Amino acid sequence: MTRKLAWGWLLALCLVGCWGSAQRLTEAQRMEVFQFVWEQVRDSHYDPNLGGVDWDAVRAEFEPRVREAPTDTAFYALLNEMLGRLQQSHTQVIPPGAFVAERESRGAASGADVGLVVQLVEDKPIVVRVRRGSSAMRAGVPPGSEILAVGDTEAQNVLEKIRARRLSRVQERMQVQLAFAGLLRGAPGARIQIRYRDLEGRERTAELTCEKPRGEIAQFGNLPPIPVIIESRRLPGNIGYIAFNAFMPGVMRQLPEIIRSMRDTQGLILDLRGNIGGIGLMAAGVAGYLVEKETALGTMYLRTGTFGFVAYPQAGAYTKPVVVLVDEMTASTAEILAAGLQEAKRVKVVGRPTPGLALPSKLVDLPYGGLLQCVVADFETPRKRRIEGVGVLPDVPVELTQAMFRESEDPILQKAVEVLNSK
Repeated sequence: MTRKLAWGWLLALCLVGCWGSAQRLTEAQRMEVFQFVWEQVRDSHYDPNLGGVDWDAVRAEFEPRVREAPTDTAFYALLNEMLGRLQQSHTQVIPPGAFVAERESRGAASGADVGLVVQLVEDKPIVVRVRRGSSAMRAGVPPGSEILAVGDTEAQNVLEKIRARRLSRVQERMQVQLAFAGLLRGAPGARIQIRYRDLEGRERTAELTCEKPRGEIAQFGNLPPIPVIIESRRLPGNIGYIAFNAFMPGVMRQLPEIIRSMRDTQGLILDLRGNIGGIGLMAAGVAGYLVEKETALGTMYLRTGTFGFVAYPQAGAYTKPVVVLVDEMTASTAEILAAGLQEAKRVKVVGRPTPGLALPSKLVDLPYGGLLQCVVADFETPRKRRIEGVGVLPDVPVELTQAMFRESEDPILQKAVEVLNSK
């Protein structure tokens, strides 16, 4: 079986669509998969006691249900229900064919979308960012607009389904952003009609085109490819701005030179909003270009020992003030980086709380297809604070309101600029 370490990959982003199994499993095959999943969790989890969960009792409960599952879809759903008893992120079964179906239904592999980021603001789905040069920008969809419908899908119906799950506030926000991200993407060239209400209360419609954002296509293990997008520019007042959406190897081929090019700026904004994580050890690599001295970011606790995340200063490291932007889609490796630099008092964190999805995990091929993602380690910051289930709390929280977009196209970015100008 192939095993791939997925240090903090947020697989939910790759599974917005449906899936379909290519084969029908026999009862014996189902039991083989069931036993494999159960044993992998038992043998790989960092805590031999699984946080107090009686794993033998869980097996006894689910075994008869697995045998009686009417379809393979129901079978794999039961496996995820069983894993849900652990109540941890990065623990799930990805059924056979999941990524194939996702590519066909949403064009996820292409990363084609219309250029809108929609978040829950004052309990409404609000456009919080419009990607520069995107179809949405050309159509004149302004930040601050309330999304009323995407195609035939009414926005309120989406919100009602998510609210029925009774999630925590940050988890609800994350699921809203994921849901609208799925609705607003498709195959390159696909047309999507939206209905929205602008800041003046006028209802408008726009037909938008799904386009591939520029970026290097990266793939990790058996996961679908995603475009890794790095953006950098200078803001008014000679403030540097850098954003990237995932911790993948291509980032480190470009980021050092970008950071060095910002050495003459008055301050730097590192935008980790929407950064889904990736390879965990890259948190220390990126931090090395932002610190002047050896800096601990935290410790990973495995069943067999511990591993420290330490940032070592790199040539040309940025030494002036830094602000890190976060939100409900800043996950995993991005949370590790933000929390570590925050505790070291190297940065100020500005934005909205992160979801607390920070457990290192591995990916394992399942018998007869599909993947198992299971946790292999816990993580604590240098001050022994767990990020899992808690997230990173900003030093300067920004509780967005729709009215803020009358003053700024990006209120969180504007607040970061104000923080740097106050230093």
